[in-house]
Formats: sequence, C-alpha cells, structure tokens
Amino acid sequence: MKTLVTGGSGKAGAYVVRELAAAGYEVTNLDQRRLEGLPGQFIKVDLTNSGEVYDAFAQVRPDFVCHVAANPSPSGDPRQTVFANNTLSTYHVLQAAGDLGVKRFVYASSEMATGWLTTDQLPPKLPFDESDRATTPNAYALSKFLGEVICDSLSVRYPQMPIVSLRINNVITPETYTWLADRRASYPHGGSGNFWSYIDVRDVATAFRAALEADTLGHEVFLIAAADTCLDVPLRNALQDQYGNAALALLAEGHGDLQSVFDCRKAERLLGWKAAHSWRNQ
Repeated sequence: MKTLVTGGSGKAGAYVVRELAAAGYEVTNLDQRRLEGLPGQFIKVDLTNSGEVYDAFAQVRPDFVCHVAANPSPSGDPRQTVFANNTLSTYHVLQAAGDLGVKRFVYASSEMATGWLTTDQLPPKLPFDESDRATTPNAYALSKFLGEVICDSLSVRYPQMPIVSLRINNVITPETYTWLADRRASYPHGGSGNFWSYIDVRDVATAFRAALEADTLGHEVFLIAAADTCLDVPLRNALQDQYGNAALALLAEGHGDLQSVFDCRKAERLLGWKAAHSWRNQ
C-alpha cells in the first residue's frame, strides 16, 4: 500500500504520516523540507512545479495519495501567492494521481471552504452540514473551495479514482491546547470566528486513514470537527452574546449545550469516523 502524503512535514501532515505508517502503509512524504524522525521516505518537491510532481509520482508509483500540503500561514503572504500555490499544487497532484492510476485520493480542504467563517452571514441552520455554504471573499478560503471544485472535475476525468475532501477545522496539537484556553478567556467575541469549534490533530490523522479505507465513489466532501465546542458556557448563551436572538432561532431543538455546530454525521455514516479527543479530558 504505497502512499504519498504531500506536506507530511507540516503540523497535520506529520501526524497523518505517523498514523498511516503505524497502520502498515508504505509512506513517502513530499515536502520542501525533511522532518527528522518521521517514518517512511522523503522526496523534496515543489508542488507548483508539475515536472517535479510527476517525477515523484513516477518514482513511487503510489496506490493512495493524501494531499495535505498548503500554505500554512495564509495571513502572512500576498493573497495572490496563497491562491496560486494552493490551487495549482492541488491540480498538479490530482492530475498526476489520475494519470498514474492512483486508487484513492484524499484532499485536505478546510472549514474555511464553507465560507461562513469569512463573511458576516450566518448559516441557514445550526448545526450546518456539507450542503451549506456561503460565497467567500477570502483568498485562502476560495483556494480551498476551488480545490474541491478541481476534485469534482477530475473525478469525472478519472472515475476509477474516488476522491474524498475533508473540511478540516481549526487544528490543535497536544502542545497547543492552551490556544483554546485563550479563546475561552476572550469570550464572547474573541475566538468565535468558527463558532468556537476545533479539531485535535490526532483526529485529523484518523480521518485521513478512514477516508483511505472507506468505499465511497466519485467525490465526497466531509466536515471534520471535534464533537464539542471549546467553551465552558452553553452554546445557546454564546450565540446570543455574540450574534443576538437571530442566531438562537437557527439552533435546532435539542442541540447539546456543548455540542459543535459543525455537523459531522456524514463522516460517521460514510467513513466510520468520529472525533475521539476533547479539550475537556486533556
């Protein structure tokens, strides 16, 4: 089970590499820098260079691909650079995977692709699912959503290669759970940009593995978030304090006081995945 992981030296990518290697996958990391101590092989690749991408694929001849690579700090770069890097690299990796007969492809999309986190609009319902989206003016969010559009298109070109897009939430590592404490300390307005949601990086890794081992067809999109919010106050109170009474009217009856508004039931149903980690027991 030869598997390429792009961006395997990054925060989430390194956990994906370790998760897959521990499960018996033969992993090769495509990145700009080598991360010492990471299992598997390494090839230095500029993913915006199609020749380098095709050469790496020709060397490895992978069965599976996890495309995790993207600009890791989009707020610090020109918008054009962020957009070009993310969209072009996604197209190159997907086309090479299809041309070389990859059996399954998993794309790291983002919660930002929903659009809700980049506008003043609220979703039509809370919780919201993969069918709910707002048009975004944000370059990073747009690049991630267009990555999904590329997946749609290339799943038509390469119908033999199922594709899964994971809309990954705000990633927290075991060492950075303090970030959530900072968000609670700045309640209600600070840290509310994604409705106080997050995802443990270890759950991101298991989501990639679940996506590789599922039996979906075509291109499917999944929200990936922790089951709870990062708050220690009821969600209903938080919505009212931040957005007013209008937001309360959107909240489904019986929604849990500490439950995330990112509805991940599709991932549980089709991938057999659900988040296992919470800040409450860290």
